[in-house]
Amino acid sequence: MFNRLGKVQYSWYFILCIIWVMIMSVQWIHFVKPIWYNETSVLVLYVLIASAAAEALLPFNRWLKWGVKVAAIVIIHYWVLSSYSVFVADGPLIPGNVIKFLKSLDPYIWFSLPAWGLFELAIRLASYRGFILLFTGMNIITFAILDSFTSYYLWPQVAWTVFAGLGWLVSFHFHRYQIKYPRGWSHLRLYPFKVLANVVVVFCCVLLLGVSMPEVSPVLTDPYSAWLKSRENKYGKAEEADKKEGQSASGYSRDDSKLGGGFTFDYSYVMSVTSSKAAYWRGETRDLYTGTGWALHEGHANDSSNILDQSVHDNRLGKKVKTEPVVQTVVMTGKRSYPVLFGAYSISKITLLNKEEKAKGPIARWHPGDSSVTWEGFDKNPKSAGYPSIYQVKSEIPIIPLRELRSSDYDSLYPDGVEDKYLQLNPDFPDSVRELAERVTAKGKTPYEKMVLLQNYLKTNYTYTNTPDLSRKVHEDLVEGFLFDIKAGYCDYFSTSMVTMARSVGMPARWVKGFSTGHQQFQGPENLTSVPTGPYVVTNADAHSWAEVYFGEDYGWVTFEATPGFDAPMNVADDELNNTLSKPVTAEPEDMDSEEESARSANRVFIHTFLWIAAGVLFIVGGFLVWKYRSTLYYAYLRLRQGRELTSGEKVVVETGRWLSFMKRRGFTREDHETLREAIARWKGNAPDMAASFDELLLQFEKAKYSPHAVTEQDWRALQGLLHNMSRSLKKTYSH
Repeated sequence: MFNRLGKVQYSWYFILCIIWVMIMSVQWIHFVKPIWYNETSVLVLYVLIASAAAEALLPFNRWLKWGVKVAAIVIIHYWVLSSYSVFVADGPLIPGNVIKFLKSLDPYIWFSLPAWGLFELAIRLASYRGFILLFTGMNIITFAILDSFTSYYLWPQVAWTVFAGLGWLVSFHFHRYQIKYPRGWSHLRLYPFKVLANVVVVFCCVLLLGVSMPEVSPVLTDPYSAWLKSRENKYGKAEEADKKEGQSASGYSRDDSKLGGGFTFDYSYVMSVTSSKAAYWRGETRDLYTGTGWALHEGHANDSSNILDQSVHDNRLGKKVKTEPVVQTVVMTGKRSYPVLFGAYSISKITLLNKEEKAKGPIARWHPGDSSVTWEGFDKNPKSAGYPSIYQVKSEIPIIPLRELRSSDYDSLYPDGVEDKYLQLNPDFPDSVRELAERVTAKGKTPYEKMVLLQNYLKTNYTYTNTPDLSRKVHEDLVEGFLFDIKAGYCDYFSTSMVTMARSVGMPARWVKGFSTGHQQFQGPENLTSVPTGPYVVTNADAHSWAEVYFGEDYGWVTFEATPGFDAPMNVADDELNNTLSKPVTAEPEDMDSEEESARSANRVFIHTFLWIAAGVLFIVGGFLVWKYRSTLYYAYLRLRQGRELTSGEKVVVETGRWLSFMKRRGFTREDHETLREAIARWKGNAPDMAASFDELLLQFEKAKYSPHAVTEQDWRALQGLLHNMSRSLKKTYSH
């Protein structure tokens, strides 16, 4: 296969080496996909595919082949970078465009070229067993370390790497056998199914044992965990894993004028909410985008009324929207006061449940403009505002007629135009963001379809992280910097981008903040089941922001969730859709845990599927082996039954009896009064071409049954072969 490093002789083994290395490479691409830019992952994958295809499909002069590969890789870089708008050509191919293209390769080429080089090196060192073991082992160990000491769940990558490594070693074994024993290899090639079946059985057994092993807790603590525990004991819990300088903790913010940066998760309790429906616990809205964050328009507090023990109606719920009343009991478990009272949209009534707090005559003001409830006195003195410890919220949750909304066009939704403040964008709002929004929503036929396209684009093309790399930010505008520079962030980045991009294409939208659902607890005897029934526990880590889009007086405000890993609860009226409001919603700090749980769930499906397939393969192979060696198993059974080994003569008699049963099924019956000689004489008339075989059988049987001469093992084996050949001939020629 290999004369020397770099010069390849094509063979089946070389093709398989390319396949095994590609399988391992894809596992790394899958691992780094959430970390790298999308275009980087696509580039590396396509470069490896092009290199593998060239090696496998172009067995000609190596210099010509390398030229083809280089040309293909250049074309791939040009196509991918152009597709992702990293490189935009100015007209035809001119020197200026070439220079611009070369500049756009940085930093992407520093990922694609090393990956290509490692791939080429791996397939050229595949003639050494030591390299295969080292390469596979390093991949498995690295994935195992990352799986153990990071938040990534990499069991599928480990499983695929083990599979590829085993396949590579099996291929290497057969390749060496081909070189050392060419005559044996030529004979082996005559039975490809048998060889493949044995390999498949070995693979299934190994992997079946691997996935069936019970989970056993380690006896010894690993060094990393022991080090963390020693640090905790030495410095106490106050240090809490080295909080990064300049980062704030998660929680409900007061100042939204400058969003961005990183934060650490604060899991201290805020409140518990007892509710029959899961929901986002809404706080405030913002409608004035400043380029760095959000603010309120002047006159926000002018139109308000006391909502305590008073029922109000949100006239922006939509004329065609029905509502479902849902009562929530909110128990504040933290010591912090807030400027608002929290509840599911849309709040219609609030009742204080603590008599002492109620006796003080507090005021909770309902603001119909943004559908929020502010707590009187907080702005003057938050510490003495007397924030309620427990209160009840009644909400009228909208039931969205999604089918009608999806088919409604712009003119029917907004016959009188749109309120300007929900289309507001700062004067220097970037054209690049506006153009991107127009491009993303271009295929949407109705306003709702456009918003769904926009939401899905943000969810699938950007990565969630609580520590975005601000050093990559070039543009000053918050949204532009996120979309084109950082490309990773948390809810504030995604929700702000959703609102501003919606406004840029003429859709009225507003920014909302509050808390996501939190996690529901188990309570009472139901905790013996897998269904939680207790209140929703909300922590500071559940602080969240999202977008609401206004679909006119008919449908009102509709929630859109653009942050990856989140699904906003929504009541929908269409029969074909499930009522998703009652489904628990993943909280923001648990985003990675949710993704991990999704990966684990998918992995459990994969394991169960594989177990069934492996069990099926083993069952089929086992059945085949039982059928193939049925005679040996039968005589083993007779040996156990008799308590001794049967003699060769006894085996001849038994085997003849079994053969007579076969003959009966083929229509050659033996009457009760007939001897074997008489039956065979009659059968010769029906099958004259088998007369010689019948005579040989009769001779061996009578020798074993009546002759004083001993029947040898050789005679017994000869009879087995004779009966086997006779059975095959009868199957082909005669049937009942």
